[in-house]
Amino acid sequence: MKIRCGITGRGYALPQTKRSNDDPVFSWLRSNDPSSLNHYFTGYMTRHVLGPDENVVDLMVSASEDAMQMACLRSRDVDLLLGFASVSRYIMPNELAEVHQRLGLGQHCWVVPINSEYSNFNASVVFADAVVHSGRARNALIVCGGNWSQYVNYHTSASVSAGDGAGAAVMQPTSDASTFRVVDIETITNTRNTWGHMMMAADYIGTAPTLSLPVQGGALNDPGVFTQPYFHLDSDGIKEFTSFGVCAPIDATRQLLLRNVLHSEEVTIICHQTSRYLMDRWSQELAPHKLVDTLSTFANMTLATIPVNLAFAYDQIETDYLVLLGIGPELHSNALLMRRYG
Repeated sequence: MKIRCGITGRGYALPQTKRSNDDPVFSWLRSNDPSSLNHYFTGYMTRHVLGPDENVVDLMVSASEDAMQMACLRSRDVDLLLGFASVSRYIMPNELAEVHQRLGLGQHCWVVPINSEYSNFNASVVFADAVVHSGRARNALIVCGGNWSQYVNYHTSASVSAGDGAGAAVMQPTSDASTFRVVDIETITNTRNTWGHMMMAADYIGTAPTLSLPVQGGALNDPGVFTQPYFHLDSDGIKEFTSFGVCAPIDATRQLLLRNVLHSEEVTIICHQTSRYLMDRWSQELAPHKLVDTLSTFANMTLATIPVNLAFAYDQIETDYLVLLGIGPELHSNALLMRRYG
C-alpha cells in the first residue's frame, strides 16, 4: 500500500467554565463603550475560560493524550513535539517543554516551539510532514494551547472574543488513505507599516527600585516596572483587521485552489475565528462546501482554534479536500491544503 504522512490522531480539551456575554467581566465595556460590542468583535454567545487555579498545560496534556490514544502511539515512540503554549508563563522555555515532561516523552524527542501566531498549527503540520518524509523522525505530536482570556484588557472590545482551549494531532507514516495529508500551502505576508499594531506586550509603568539580589555581571540597569503582558490592538491595527484581515485569507485560499485546479465547493474550510465580521466575508467570498463555525460557543481560541475545531468537528468534514486557514498579527495569512483518499 502507498504510505503517506497522515494525521492519525486528534484530540482537544476545553475548560469547564463557560463565560456568557452578560458576565460581570464585561461590565465596564457595557457601561463605558457599548458601541464597541456591536462592531467588529461580534458573534459570540459563550466562551470556555480557564479559572484562576487552572493552566493551559493541563489542556495541552489532555488533548495530546487523546490524540496519542487515537493513533495508538506510546510516549516513548514520539520523536518530535511541535506546537506552542500561548501565553507561556516564561518568555523561554515555552511551556511546550512541560507538556513533554508530563507526557513522559523520551530524551530523544525534540521539543520545537513554533511561535507563528495564530497559524502555529499550520506551520507545525508542514514542518512535521517535511521531517517525517525526510526520515529524520517517524512520529510527530503537535499541540497548541491558548489561555488568552487571562491576557486581554477587559476595557477593550477585543476582550469579548477571548476563549481558551487546546488541540492536538499526531502525524506519522500510514497506509490509511482516510487520513489527511499535506498537499500544498500558500502564504501572504505583509509587514510594511503593519508590524507592531497588533501585539502581546507589557506596558512600562516606571522605574523599578534598585534590586538587592545579586545579579551576574553586576546590577541590572533600570529593569523597570511593567504590567503583565496583554493583547494590544491600536487604531492602525483595526484598519488592517478590516482590510488585510478580510482580503488576504480570501486571496491566499483562491491562489491555493487555482494552483491545484479545485473549485471551492470541493473543500471544507477550518479557519481562524476572530469575529463574525471576518468569517461571514470569508464564507461569502470563498463559498466552500462547508466552513466549520464554532464561533458562537467557543469564541476566539487564538492559536488553538484550528486544531480544536479539526478534532471537534472532524465528522462534519464531508469533502476529501480540507483547507486550514490561518491569520496572524505580522500581518500574514496562511492557507494549508490537505487531502484524504488521494
